[in-house]
Amino acid sequence: MTAIALAFALLCVVLLGPTPAQSTDAAGESQVEAAPEMTGGAGETPSQPPLEIHGFVQYNAALRPFRSGGYEAEWLKAETRAQLDLSRSSPELELRAKLDLLADPVTDEHTVDLREAYVNYYGRNLDLRIGKQIVTWGVGDLLFLTDVFPKDWTAFLTGAPVEYLKAGATAVRANYAVRGVDIEALVVPKFEPDNFPSPPRLAAFDPFPAAAARQRVLPGSALSDREVGLRVSRMLRDYSTSFYAFGGWDPRPSFAYDPATNTGTVSNRRLRMVGASTQGPVGKNLLSAEVAYYRTEDTAGTDPGTENPSVRTLVALERVLKDQRTVSAQLYQEWALKHGAYERTLPPGSRARDAVLSALTLRFRDSLRGDTVKPTVFAYYNFSEADYFVQAEVRRRLAEGAWWTVG
Repeated sequence: MTAIALAFALLCVVLLGPTPAQSTDAAGESQVEAAPEMTGGAGETPSQPPLEIHGFVQYNAALRPFRSGGYEAEWLKAETRAQLDLSRSSPELELRAKLDLLADPVTDEHTVDLREAYVNYYGRNLDLRIGKQIVTWGVGDLLFLTDVFPKDWTAFLTGAPVEYLKAGATAVRANYAVRGVDIEALVVPKFEPDNFPSPPRLAAFDPFPAAAARQRVLPGSALSDREVGLRVSRMLRDYSTSFYAFGGWDPRPSFAYDPATNTGTVSNRRLRMVGASTQGPVGKNLLSAEVAYYRTEDTAGTDPGTENPSVRTLVALERVLKDQRTVSAQLYQEWALKHGAYERTLPPGSRARDAVLSALTLRFRDSLRGDTVKPTVFAYYNFSEADYFVQAEVRRRLAEGAWWTVG
């Protein structure tokens, strides 16, 4: 309700006042012409900044073509999405709201998704953003170490555009710039969980007995439950370097089973994270590196249902080849710091995870036919779990503002 109330208030502020004339460009997008300035001496009223209206209509379908892992071949979704993007800005203030309307006959869902709704204030050295917003930290390509903010994994795995992997969080964010250093402070009053896949159309991890009752417990909204973050960034020679600190809740769920009541509980535990990242040129390559330390609630490592304290590292290299082809690789590793205690407390017959998890990703991007056709392949392989994920797609631009993607 808080987000809906905020969106309603923001839309009222944006829409109040004279509405400027609109026109349509060659791509069919609404463009806004500024209202004529009022003149007339001492009693004149200054013109209001123009209301900008943008948007799009998108159809997104996903199909499982073959029976796999006990799941039937079926349509996963056939979603029609219409987005309305409203904004009004002045040199010191910006108001913006993005609202998505969705209809899907496969899942029988008709929903309204408030993607973003925020107010920006621009000062000389200090910028503020208040409201629902997308927060991004780190340098990984679909691998997140210091980025602990909400994700929509269901949208990603069912073929939505990659920008829909990031979900909005209602937050207050302040950026202060001084002597080449950018300081970002963030407060999230209420934890927003990730959206993970769930049955019946998608597989999901479930360690509980089939007959067990299940309950989901989320952090509260008390002041002590808030999340806070700090990022300090600056250029060190040719390298964009950042340092991070976060205190809040682990987006990865924890699992607890009570045999006395035959109830499985899924919850989120407290998390403290510190990390750093850097990105810059090495010869003809772009080098990225990131490291993060996760101090979880299970500091002793004796709760198998809660993530072990860990250190995570990422090293990536990207190179642009001739004809605008780009190839990149990432090596990710995660060290469990209390693995011995974790193994000793595992229930009999349970499979233990490795002390070190290792994964490799490869991405290839090409640009053909005058930049109108863009094939992309992303491959992920987890050496520790022997599992993989491959995403291949071709995007074709039909006209300005119109495209299709298949993959």
